Amino acid sequence: ARPRLAAQAAKFSIRGHLARLRPAPPPPPDAMQSRAEITRKNSHSLLLGVEPEKPDTDGVIDLQYFTGWPKPYIHYRILGTEVWTQVPGEPFSKSGGADSAATIKINGKGIEFVCNDGVPTGWDKAPGDQNYKIERPGRYTLKNGKIEQQLAPPKAPTLVVASEVGSNTVSLSWNPPEGMEPSEIGGYVVYRDGDVVHNGDAGLSWVDKGLKGNTEYSYEVATVNVQGTTSPKCLGIAVRTNMPGKPGPPAWLKIATTSAKFIELSWKAPLDLGGASVTAYNIWRSLADSHPSTAELVGTVIARDVETGKDKDVMDWKDEDVTEGAQFLYQVSAVHLPDSSMARSKSQAQLVEELRKKASNSLLSVDDEMNEGPRCDAVMGKARPQLKAPRMGDVEPHIMLQCFNWDSCYNKSGWYKVLKGAVPKLKEAGIDMCWLPPPSTCVDDRGYLPSDWYNLNSKYGSDEDLRSLVKDMHDAGISPVADIVINHRCASKQDGNGKWTSFKNPDWEAWAICNNDPSGTGQGAPSTGQNIEYAPDIDHTNKKVQDDCKAFIKWLMEDVGFRAIRLDFVLGYGAWFQEQYVRAVGHPYAVAEYWHGDVQVLRNYINATKGVVAVYDFPVYYTLKNAIHCNDFSGLSCGGKLPGVMGLDPVRSVTFVENHDTSHLAVVGGKFGDNNQVCRAYAFLLTHCGIPSIFWSDWSDRGDEVQKQLTALCQVRKSIGVHCSSRVNIVAAHGGLFASYVDGKHGTVAFKMGTGDWGPGGDGWVRKACGHEYCVWTKGGL
Repeated sequence: ARPRLAAQAAKFSIRGHLARLRPAPPPPPDAMQSRAEITRKNSHSLLLGVEPEKPDTDGVIDLQYFTGWPKPYIHYRILGTEVWTQVPGEPFSKSGGADSAATIKINGKGIEFVCNDGVPTGWDKAPGDQNYKIERPGRYTLKNGKIEQQLAPPKAPTLVVASEVGSNTVSLSWNPPEGMEPSEIGGYVVYRDGDVVHNGDAGLSWVDKGLKGNTEYSYEVATVNVQGTTSPKCLGIAVRTNMPGKPGPPAWLKIATTSAKFIELSWKAPLDLGGASVTAYNIWRSLADSHPSTAELVGTVIARDVETGKDKDVMDWKDEDVTEGAQFLYQVSAVHLPDSSMARSKSQAQLVEELRKKASNSLLSVDDEMNEGPRCDAVMGKARPQLKAPRMGDVEPHIMLQCFNWDSCYNKSGWYKVLKGAVPKLKEAGIDMCWLPPPSTCVDDRGYLPSDWYNLNSKYGSDEDLRSLVKDMHDAGISPVADIVINHRCASKQDGNGKWTSFKNPDWEAWAICNNDPSGTGQGAPSTGQNIEYAPDIDHTNKKVQDDCKAFIKWLMEDVGFRAIRLDFVLGYGAWFQEQYVRAVGHPYAVAEYWHGDVQVLRNYINATKGVVAVYDFPVYYTLKNAIHCNDFSGLSCGGKLPGVMGLDPVRSVTFVENHDTSHLAVVGGKFGDNNQVCRAYAFLLTHCGIPSIFWSDWSDRGDEVQKQLTALCQVRKSIGVHCSSRVNIVAAHGGLFASYVDGKHGTVAFKMGTGDWGPGGDGWVRKACGHEYCVWTKGGL
């Protein structure tokens, strides 16, 4: 029972959002007599002194209620009507002791209700302070806040048949069990040779795939009711598959790694094995400018462990017959059982002989013309050094570019194509990290309400456009940075109750949503961070959610080609999960969006991730913006150190002047400043420690002069080798002047900004970049 409401209330209080409140006590008898009708607005629970509407009596709801109240009541409305019973409602029948169930039968197709103690001073509502609902007739129990339908044991389905048989597939269908209502059936279980091979929904057919050819299988089917109880198995059938055919083309062929001396391929087994095992693969190679039909056989991979008989899921092969810069087209074909002519060495010939001795009946029954399948689509590989990905704490002079703004998704040419055209200039400037927009298909235009993670067709362009852009960036020595949005996710469709809880790719249901999500649809654990209202919060304590997050990020890195990650809205889920995800995918460089101006708060977050995640340095953003606008730089020296994370932990500081949020949100006081102020700010960031991030609108939309200055500053950083942990010596930080020396791997930078005069001491300094109220000198460099 719920806590008591104020019994002294003499009249109803009309408030917004009363659907979440407990029902109020009834008005005094004289008030009821003085008014014929009492209206309580904005509430699901209408405690009215009105004659109820006549319900649809198309069924009976038989409810058993377990409660300690001696005389419980039910206050309800019939679904499809808007009128509730008069408080306290109708009484349950209770003939046993305190622990016995109270019972009541109600005519209707469904009810929304709450229970009370009959006074009523105590109310029993569903978890989350919601009303209970029963949406169809039947027998139910309500105990400890949970409603369960009481069903008779399920019966087995009837008439199972094999409607179609192939060499590696069997299509099954069956009739529903007799005497069971469709609403009682939760799904069906299919058994092959006594083992469960399918746990499905209430559909009456299923296709068993990946079978061996010329092999007999037995099938049985059982019914599972909505409470999860499984029926006995039906009468089984025996099915023999057809003779094996050709295997399909291998899947997911890609260039795994390259160097000046080799090109390494990787691929997976065919989706269609053709009704027999695939124990070997042939590799075909042709010149990059020739037709794939001219390819020659250059290698064979044995894919079966001869000792265990187990076939590999993922294969690899290294082509070492290359010269630096050479390009080739590669294809792979699958082979059921290799013969001696395919062996490339004496040891491989021995393996082939062992394979044939131990081959199964299905392999031995393969006709010669069915032994080798078609080649897969060709991929191009070039013998060249692999793109070196950034790592936390490395001493490379990294420069990041945020490659989009708030409206990039609306570009009519396609944003990925715009970026593809910009790659040469980015390479010339020395930019080596490009933060791309969220890649997945989305409910919103900008990508921050993702749904199907593995669908890379978005408002920014197609899957093909993205992969082409990533390839060009690799060729230019630029590491693409993936924007990872996994705190929240939007469902792909509604469930059977009309709730948006059905997710696709990866497939989740309401169990993946936090149970304190504002939508009220979640069945998972409570959120480990801040809730949001614009999309369901995902339960990262769930093992499947964790595994799916790791698999998705790994796929983006290995298959699409991203080389670093940006974690969106890390306030929304525990930092320990973020650490886990970064480590699980090979420890790539990772930076988090933690919007907070207190450096200690950011350092606490960094420590919570055990240092594997950097942060965007908002304290530096706020301090630098104020300093440049006021021409007072005293805030840029904190006891001789730079402000923010930049001064305390520069390895984990990503500094910035603007981003897609700050550029249009009034909460930060508008844009950073005019062209001169923006260039001055970038001059400071690009010549100091941390990893500087340039905003696309500043790079592209402020005119040629600004881009020219930014390019010169980037080239200074590259030439001198200024990196995330470069030593900084501040020599002036006060009104009108900031000056410093910064050591790089190849030399030293002297920097000055403000209206005051200053220049570096000693000989050998060369002025390399200058603009309005700033100047950069260097000594040494490449």
